[in-house]
Amino acid sequence: MAGRIPESFINDLLGRVDIVDVVGPRVQLKKSGRNHKGLCPFHDEKTPSFNVNEDRQTYHCFGCEAHGTAIGFLMEYDSQTFPEAIETLASMVGMEVPREAGRGPKVDTELYDVLNAAARQFQRWLRGDEAGSAVAYLKERGLSGEVVRDFGIGLAPSGWERLKTALTSFGEQKLIDAGLLVRQEGGRGRVYDRFRERIVFPIRNTRGRVIGFGGRVYGDGQPKYINSPETEVFRKGRELYGLYEARRAQRGLQSVVVVEGYMDVVALAQHGVTNAVATLGTAIGESHFETLYRHVNLVVCCFDGDEAGRGAAWKAVDAAFPVLSETRQLKFVFLPEGEDPDTVVREKGAEHFRTLLDDAVPVGEYFLDHLQEGLDLDQADGRALLAELAAPHIRRLPRGALQEILINDLASRVRMDASVVAGAAGGARERVPIRDPRANERHGIGNKPLLKYVVQYPQLIDGMDATVRAELADPTDASLLADVVRHLVDEPGMNTGTLIGCFVGRAGYDDLAALAEEETLLAKEAIVLDLEKRARRYVFKRQEAALARRAVESGSVDDAKRLSDAKVRQAL
Repeated sequence: MAGRIPESFINDLLGRVDIVDVVGPRVQLKKSGRNHKGLCPFHDEKTPSFNVNEDRQTYHCFGCEAHGTAIGFLMEYDSQTFPEAIETLASMVGMEVPREAGRGPKVDTELYDVLNAAARQFQRWLRGDEAGSAVAYLKERGLSGEVVRDFGIGLAPSGWERLKTALTSFGEQKLIDAGLLVRQEGGRGRVYDRFRERIVFPIRNTRGRVIGFGGRVYGDGQPKYINSPETEVFRKGRELYGLYEARRAQRGLQSVVVVEGYMDVVALAQHGVTNAVATLGTAIGESHFETLYRHVNLVVCCFDGDEAGRGAAWKAVDAAFPVLSETRQLKFVFLPEGEDPDTVVREKGAEHFRTLLDDAVPVGEYFLDHLQEGLDLDQADGRALLAELAAPHIRRLPRGALQEILINDLASRVRMDASVVAGAAGGARERVPIRDPRANERHGIGNKPLLKYVVQYPQLIDGMDATVRAELADPTDASLLADVVRHLVDEPGMNTGTLIGCFVGRAGYDDLAALAEEETLLAKEAIVLDLEKRARRYVFKRQEAALARRAVESGSVDDAKRLSDAKVRQAL
């Protein structure tokens, strides 16, 4: 596993990169005052509302609210991961990305070359003289040459050593390591091609690299599907077929549809439903959901309506619960028995399929309906059993609005007080006898006007009174404001873009990027005075809150007097 990229390097890199040089080759920009403007690449528009601020090193669209730094732009526009975006920026300015010591063995990167070469060879065979039956099969399934090209579909012809011979330059062991060849009889027998007489679907990671293959028979052979084995670069429990293609087809991808097979994904794309993905011969698991929710907010699982499909849906609920939240939605669509997304979209069209998605059942509703099946809720024992069955699952949800909603729904169904249900579900509604006066700040922004000044004029922190600055950076303050100031104290001289770049992929990034683009009416000289005034007031309020907490907890007369004196000083 590659080591972590040092934050100090990221700060240095953002200080050297000009965001205009990053966005300009991808979006046609025109100078407009202090900004550069152009048509937003993240939504359709005819009047430019996309702004690149060279001073702050940020971009912002006033149409769709897309915003961020050079790193965020590459992640969104080029569908790059955070490390890939760093590598891209570093190459632009001739810097080499350092890595802190990582744990675990390094990946054999030559495997990517082997797998890419195999993908190209499979594609050549699909265009060759032996491909008649395979091409006829693909046409029968309604696939065009364009969608076959976009998904990189190929052909593994008959023969035991065709690929082995075609890629002999890589060496037999490397092809085995890549999962392309199989060694017979416990490691000492004949070596032969894994994929033979199959349509081959390359499986790509989010960077677009081929990491494995799926093969489907186009005749009467068995098994119908086979996949690459686990390798250094391919983990079935984490990867999803079609995710790369979905992100490439839809800028700003908002949702994905999880289906069961490669052909379902490709058939849906053929009919314009370009956001489908499939697991790789395994049930969808928690790691799959974690991967998906890094890219979208809504996942819709599409299953057959038979017993097997409902069993798969329940496994999906169990896998998803630990990672769900009010902003991470999960819904379910159940197709009529005997149908799959491929047949539905071919026979009834894309609009009908989209209607099914629009009517998908939310996870909470499906969860309770499933547990309720066969129970008589008019009877006390039926209601008690439903509460007992549901509570352990609800306990696995992260605390928040979604858990609260499920508790309320369950309480209504079983005719119990919500606080009793919450207690059974793990104390989701604990009573806190003494409230922490800083609770509203914890994990929140802290003070929005003050934070806005700091984000737009980070250099002003360097000239601030040292005592006030130290209080703002108090390590016990968990607000976003304190986190930002701590970064500026540790790395003096940062500009707005560099500062925001420190939060890419972390909580607070969107807040900071939005604040960077808010209009400030005061002149800079007035901002300096207002910043100092607001900073002192913020520090005093935190000190006052700490005194109040101590006075409540200790019951001390001296603490109460100190609190009173502090309020008097503030009034003066």
